[in-house]
Amino acid sequence: MGTAIFMVLMVSGYWYTSRDLSSRFKIRRSSGWDVYFLVALYGCIFVLQGVFATGIIWIVLLGISAIANALQEIPGVHLKWQIEFMNWSFLGIQAPVVVMLAFAILFCLYRSNWSGSARLNAPGRKDLYQKLSRSNGVEQLLFQCMEEGELAWITLKSRRIYIGMIHAATFEYENTANIVLIPMLSGYRDSKTLKLAVEHNYSKWYAEHNITLESEPKNAMAFRKVLMVDQIESLSLFDPASASALAYGDPQAVTKSPQSEESPEEL
Repeated sequence: MGTAIFMVLMVSGYWYTSRDLSSRFKIRRSSGWDVYFLVALYGCIFVLQGVFATGIIWIVLLGISAIANALQEIPGVHLKWQIEFMNWSFLGIQAPVVVMLAFAILFCLYRSNWSGSARLNAPGRKDLYQKLSRSNGVEQLLFQCMEEGELAWITLKSRRIYIGMIHAATFEYENTANIVLIPMLSGYRDSKTLKLAVEHNYSKWYAEHNITLESEPKNAMAFRKVLMVDQIESLSLFDPASASALAYGDPQAVTKSPQSEESPEEL
């Protein structure tokens, strides 16, 4: 009996954490024993809900038995359905335990697949991402860029720099955490002076070729860059007012069009 309770507890906890969006983000941010305790926590919640539901059934049977005995529905017989319920067994397991486990599984399935929280709409997902990003500075800044349309300044460990719009960010799996960026400018920092040399002016290319996020046959998404998070050295908002700091007037700076970096066929 104890093994059955433990198995239902762990399985229901794992099922919920692997399907509920909020819990999935939490468990991906956990490691070691924290993962097991988080799974066990949700499993305990469902098992306790099953205990309360079974207790309600016992109280209902007690009430029915008391009313039937008071009204003498069956003369000469004193009904004790609540006791019979407690003593009944199924496959060697007491009925209350079977009912409790069944309720725990039903509550888990409901919260994982059928409840309103399991089917978040766009505003609900946005509120969830905003809430979860508060504990992570990188995610908070990326969410701000996506929400307000701010440009991000991303410096890679290779001294490569991208300035552009954040289209999406994935942090669910640590090994594949990445940022999808629509570049406006790209360049590098000189190894000696550390000044930014602009190599590719994507924004100028977009304007000259009437490329927007919705243009056809090619839009700005064709130029998107997928940057692995573990390759990022720093991340900040880009203030257009500070664009004068870019090395446009530096004779060492090189300004190219995106076409010189990648051919349209490769994009």
